[in-house]
Amino acid sequence: KSFLLGSRYAAPSMHCTIVGITPPPSDALWGIIREQVMKDADDALEFRQISFAEDEGIPTLIVSAISEISPDAVVLLIEVALKELGTTAICEMWASAPAPLPLRPPKGYPVENVDEKDSVWCDWAGSRICEWGVLLQRAVLDAGQVVEMRHIVDRAIAEIEDTIQKHRPDLKIGHDSFCFREIASRSKERFDLRLTDSASKDFVEKNILGNVHVASLLQKTLGWREDIDFDISVVYSKPGAIHQGWHADGDHIKGAPDAGWEIDGWKTRLADSYAICLFVPLVELDDSVGFTQFWPASHKNRDLMGFGKVAEICNATWDGKCNAGDAVWYDYRLFHRGMPNNSNQLRPVLQVIFKKKWYVEMANYGSESIVGSKTRN
Repeated sequence: KSFLLGSRYAAPSMHCTIVGITPPPSDALWGIIREQVMKDADDALEFRQISFAEDEGIPTLIVSAISEISPDAVVLLIEVALKELGTTAICEMWASAPAPLPLRPPKGYPVENVDEKDSVWCDWAGSRICEWGVLLQRAVLDAGQVVEMRHIVDRAIAEIEDTIQKHRPDLKIGHDSFCFREIASRSKERFDLRLTDSASKDFVEKNILGNVHVASLLQKTLGWREDIDFDISVVYSKPGAIHQGWHADGDHIKGAPDAGWEIDGWKTRLADSYAICLFVPLVELDDSVGFTQFWPASHKNRDLMGFGKVAEICNATWDGKCNAGDAVWYDYRLFHRGMPNNSNQLRPVLQVIFKKKWYVEMANYGSESIVGSKTRN
C-alpha cells in the first residue's frame, strides 16, 4: 500500500482515470472492489461513474476515478483488489485527463422525452441542457414547414455555389478548404452557409420562436427574449462527406467557471450558457445519410479539448438520429462531430444559434467576402 501511494505514484494534480475491467464483475462484486480500493487509497480516490463498452468485441466494465494518485496507481490498486478476491478479471487503463471524462449512464442518456406537456417540459428540458448539454425535441416543424424551409435552403445553396464559381474559379468546392464571411467549409463535402435573407428570419420567428416549447426553453436557459438574438445558417453535407473532427462551436468564456471536479458542479459552479444551438434536419437522419454525434456532458469542463476519441472508445456518444422537422438542442460548448454521408442525397440541417446579445460569433466564419470585400463581420 505504501509503495502504491508513494512518490512514484503521486499525481502532479487532480485528474480523471478511465479503466476497463474484463470480464465485468457483478454489481455485488464491484461494490466490494470499490470499497476496498477506496480504503486502500486513504480517500485519495473517488469512483465517479460506471458504464459498459466492448474491447475488441469483449464486454467490459468502464469505470471513471477522480484521484490525487497517478493513473498507474489507480490500476494497481484495482488489480490488487481483484487478485485478493480471487477473480481472473483484467484491469487496464483506457484514458486519463485533467478533467472529469463523462461516461454514458448504464441505462443510456436521458435526453429524449416523449411526454412534452407544457407543465413539465420546460423544467425537464432546461435541466437536460444544463446537465447533459443536449436534448431531442420532436416535431418542431411539420411536414409543410420542412418543405418550405427546404425551398429556401436549396435556393441559397445554388446561389452561393454559383457565386463561388464566378468569383473564386480556382476553388474546388467540396475538396478545397475555405472560410468566407458568407460560407465556410467544415471538412470534405461539408459546408456551413449563413442565411441572412428576410425569408429565413421570418421563417424562424414565425415557426420556431412561435413554438411554445422553444420559447419556454430559451427563457429557462438564456433569459428573456429581449436579451437574446439569433443567427441562422444551413449546415449541409453532400454525398461523400467524411467524418468531422471532434470540436465545440464555442469555448468557455475566459474567466467563467466550469463545473470543476465536484459531482454536482454543473449545478453549483458551471457558468450559465451564453449560446444554445438548434439543429433541425430537413431530411431524415440515419446511418446512410448521416447525423451529428454528440458527447453529452462534455460542455461542463474546459479541459476536454483533444479527448473526443475517449468518447468513441468508451461508447460515451449519443447519435442525433431523428426525423425531418425534429430538433436537437445543444450547448454551444458541447463536443460533437458530423458523421459521413454515405447516401446519394444531400443532408441539409437548419441551424439556429440562440445567444446572448453581447456574444458575437467571430471564430466560425471568415472576414473576407467571396466577392473580395474586406469588410469585417
